[in-house]
Amino acid sequence: MSDVPITKRDVSVASASVSTSTPPGWQKFTEKPDPATAKVVVKALQDTTFSVQQMAGMLAQRSAYERSTMSRLIVAQLKGNLALDFLKATAGVRLVKPKTPPQQVPQPEGDRAPGSNQSLEGLDLAAPGKGTVDLVELAKRTDDADDASSMAYLKKALADVNLISSSKTPYSQGRREALGNVAVAGQAHIVKQVGFRTASSKRTGQGGLSTQHDTVSSYWRTSFGEALAEFAEELQAGGKLKEGDILVNSPRVLRKLEMVLDPKVLAKLEIRPLKGETGISVLRGAAGTSVNWKDILEAIGATPSAYQLYELMDADQPRPQPNFDVDAHAELAQLITSSAFSRLQDIARGKGELAPVCATVEHLILGLTDKLGPYRYDALTADALRSLSRLLDIVVEDPNPSAALRAVDLMMDEIAVVLAVAKNYGRVDYWKTMQDVLLKRAPSIASNVGREIELSSHLMTSGMDALGTALYIALSSRRTDQVSRPTEGIDYFETGMLLGKLKKGEMAKPRKDVVVAALNPSTPFESSPAKNLVEGVLESLKARKRDDPPFALILDTTVEDGLDPSTGRTRLDEVLNGLKGAIADGSLEVFLCKSFQKYASFGTGKVAAGDLTVLSKKDGYASQRTQAEARLQELDLDLARHDEGQLVIHMLKHGNQDEQALMRSAAGNAEFVNKFCWPVTHPDLGSPYVEGIPLLLRSKAGGGIAELFQKLALVDWRGSFSFLRTSFVDLIPGPWGASTTDQREDWYTRINTGHESKQTMVEYFYAFGHLATGMPPGAKKPTTEVSLNMKGVKDHWDALGGVRDDDDADIARYRDSIRASYCAFACQNVVFKPDVLPMLVAFFATPTTGVSIETRRYLAGELLSRANFLKTLDTGALTDLCDRAMVGFQIPGLEKPDATVTLGALCRAAEVLPGWSMKPQAQGLKDRLGPGGHSKEEKRLRDLIDQALKA
Repeated sequence: MSDVPITKRDVSVASASVSTSTPPGWQKFTEKPDPATAKVVVKALQDTTFSVQQMAGMLAQRSAYERSTMSRLIVAQLKGNLALDFLKATAGVRLVKPKTPPQQVPQPEGDRAPGSNQSLEGLDLAAPGKGTVDLVELAKRTDDADDASSMAYLKKALADVNLISSSKTPYSQGRREALGNVAVAGQAHIVKQVGFRTASSKRTGQGGLSTQHDTVSSYWRTSFGEALAEFAEELQAGGKLKEGDILVNSPRVLRKLEMVLDPKVLAKLEIRPLKGETGISVLRGAAGTSVNWKDILEAIGATPSAYQLYELMDADQPRPQPNFDVDAHAELAQLITSSAFSRLQDIARGKGELAPVCATVEHLILGLTDKLGPYRYDALTADALRSLSRLLDIVVEDPNPSAALRAVDLMMDEIAVVLAVAKNYGRVDYWKTMQDVLLKRAPSIASNVGREIELSSHLMTSGMDALGTALYIALSSRRTDQVSRPTEGIDYFETGMLLGKLKKGEMAKPRKDVVVAALNPSTPFESSPAKNLVEGVLESLKARKRDDPPFALILDTTVEDGLDPSTGRTRLDEVLNGLKGAIADGSLEVFLCKSFQKYASFGTGKVAAGDLTVLSKKDGYASQRTQAEARLQELDLDLARHDEGQLVIHMLKHGNQDEQALMRSAAGNAEFVNKFCWPVTHPDLGSPYVEGIPLLLRSKAGGGIAELFQKLALVDWRGSFSFLRTSFVDLIPGPWGASTTDQREDWYTRINTGHESKQTMVEYFYAFGHLATGMPPGAKKPTTEVSLNMKGVKDHWDALGGVRDDDDADIARYRDSIRASYCAFACQNVVFKPDVLPMLVAFFATPTTGVSIETRRYLAGELLSRANFLKTLDTGALTDLCDRAMVGFQIPGLEKPDATVTLGALCRAAEVLPGWSMKPQAQGLKDRLGPGGHSKEEKRLRDLIDQALKA
């Protein structure tokens, strides 16, 4: 057999050729895989008579369970580079699945959700969008608990999901406790970071598949003050801090303060690193001054790295010794050859909403085989890899995409643990990786870099640190005039705070030849003017004199979109292609500033770092000073070798290509929300969709939008940009230069669309958007008064009933989800709970299969909870409830009120909920039903109640 090629990025080869020869002992090893039989096979690898690529290819021909078991046994007996080579070879070969002629039959009818075997079979094996089940495969695999496509495996995974979800303890809290039991001296800081890296939702009291951390800050750069107290207390115990001291990210902050402080104040200051000569430093001499230190230090990006602060607590601990009772290489081998991982790869190559997310997970996990691999004999690493396997089952098996996306968020902490222990990456890796990424996204300058253009990238503590550093470098060699901001309508709004002070001369003497712009807006009111920006800079260069310093363009590139269909280029490539001649001749220097706090591969990992990339003339006199100062800034920060740098570099190296796919996926949802769910009828009510940007701003007449958003039970409330799930950020001011009020209640809320289905977008936002704009279903413009109450909900519900399927294709497609959206809005905004009960009965009176499982479960819980407000559920009460539902809301096909209709609605709700979720309502429902009643609906409901009480 020929060796299977392994390339740096193509880590998922579709298949592997079958070897015509086998190593000694192979037959016995396949018949009885154990350490003894594996030892004979391994000897062939050690003697180099059989290559690791050949072995990986042969194993890929086995079943998933055999491949996983046999791979682990082999890795466990390999040492040093050979073990890592085998991992890399295995990462490069996908499982070869036997082809079985499909026998397709219609998917079972009904609207029962997961929890019922019938629905599980359809959800598990039906192709997306195809109502079919492969009976041959189903019969073959139903009872195979080791096959991730089997019913037995699915039931096991969902039982695990229910166990985790029913816990009031957040997953991250449990992980800190578990990891704390195996951590050794020097690893406490790694354990403490679990749950911190992925900033928690602002919603309190979340358990199950969620993050929790006592020290977490929703937006570290500006709100770290209280969290910092815990760090300061521990550091003070060692005598390293004194009262009045301020922690900053680098000793070089003192130089950047030259931009903003009076020389007399500056002369009283000193900065000393806490340890060594670089990194987190103490600013002294600030006490007693009238300076607003908080605002100034935030504006220049001086906030210290939280991850470095954690590390400082363990700074004097020795490196952990090997623990030969564990084998992280074997754990990783088992993970990447498992049936669940093969299923993840299948999903990643599909067209569902989880495809780009699963591709990201695939590449980040396979990337763990890169460099030196995990620290092999470390219990913390092995435990993290086992947790990754557990979370992987949730991602690929739970039919609720929301749970899968939450699980992926949690996986980032486990990957970070593996990387923090191994510490394989350094500054050179960061430089090379960022250059590779930039040249992929701006290929038009590839031939110029290294010959005419010098390119260098530098890891900063935040996007504002990158911006502040770029401004310092650009302004420190200039003296007069003013800063130009031609794109102020779309600037990232913190940029406006900083540059507004510069324009007024409050922080530094501004210049005309220093331009600060945003490539793409985070407050998206207009498209990115790449062409205008290039033309404006080139026009300004005409006034430049020979001895003038190079013109400086400082560009915020945090939000990067993909290729523009009209040009075939990214916006970044458009800008750099248009300016590369000016960079090469030394008349222009470009500073690209990026915040990873928003996107380290678009929200898959929360880090507070940033990047500053500098492009200047190769070997130019002025450029040498610029490049040297940028390198000194990075060296004094000293981030790359620390925990934070490990995750950033890994994600950039192994997930950069997925960032663009994730952007496209989320941007598609933003476009859909803007067009169908919440159209903007007036500029004061929100921003239009900007091509390629997954962000929308929304407001409503009279203000107060934030309060209403905070009631959205199904959407994450964040303090930063999107994660994988859809979220919102409240209190966003309008575009700079266009704001007409400083009243916070009149500011916008930003929707950060995630990767759920469009069906889910409808459920999240349709009712809210149409009620807030006075546009009932079917209306093309506002036709009613804005009425965000039960009357408005009823009016819109009636209007929906009047829209025929052939009137509006989208309404026809999403009709059930639209109804669900109005139900959810009513549950969250109507104060008197019984008012919503008839509406929920009307909703569940007919099958609800057109609604996502997450929304169905939410509404089911609301229905059963509100039913418990009734004194009794006897025939009279049930009939009366059905009558109220019919009067207020249309129930298709129903002519007269009937108790069985209400019972059927309660059954459908109960069937949707896992037993643990229904349990709090079960006893109350049982008591209210009372004795008697023999209809099939009541019998079914009683059975479901009894099952819940036993859960």
